[in-house]
Amino acid sequence: MDNNRAFTDLVEITYFNSENTKFYLTPAGFPALEAYMKKVVTNDLKEESEEVLWQDLGRVYFHRAFPFDMPTKFISVVDKEGKEYGIIKDVEDLSDEAKEIVLASLDRKYFAPEITKINSVKDRFGYSYWSVETDHGKMDFTLQDTFRAIARISDNRVVITDIKGNRFNITDVEALDHSSYRKIELYL
Repeated sequence: MDNNRAFTDLVEITYFNSENTKFYLTPAGFPALEAYMKKVVTNDLKEESEEVLWQDLGRVYFHRAFPFDMPTKFISVVDKEGKEYGIIKDVEDLSDEAKEIVLASLDRKYFAPEITKINSVKDRFGYSYWSVETDHGKMDFTLQDTFRAIARISDNRVVITDIKGNRFNITDVEALDHSSYRKIELYL
């Protein structure tokens, strides 16, 4: 075996664009895909096919490879088991209808209200209780192990995950008003 082979020689990636995909919504409103690609083998016992054809892959899910730095680029398209069908290099490469379907699905999945003001933070018995103002109105949430629940994404960007798994975003902690910054400063 040649140890000098590149990773790209070992892995075959299908890139989706407006020419080889047709995204649509199922009757229940979920994103689904028809794609022109190598025949998808659903049975592990069958050999992989080199045949390329249009096929309906049904419901699909989207995952951002770089959710904070490039939210509309390198979107993984997977089935319900997490098997990847391919990658959307850039959502702009899709038709307007497909772009709308993909972006709406991503917005639902990666929904994270932007915190604009921190009204109060109270610590009790290992939990912290937050009352904040966001771009979607006033919200209250609870954190367990506050230091772990607050993730620094960059020097100024912070993502907070509450005990229910909801995410809250602060794009620039230094842009918060003085009182809000003092309430979060301890946890940074």
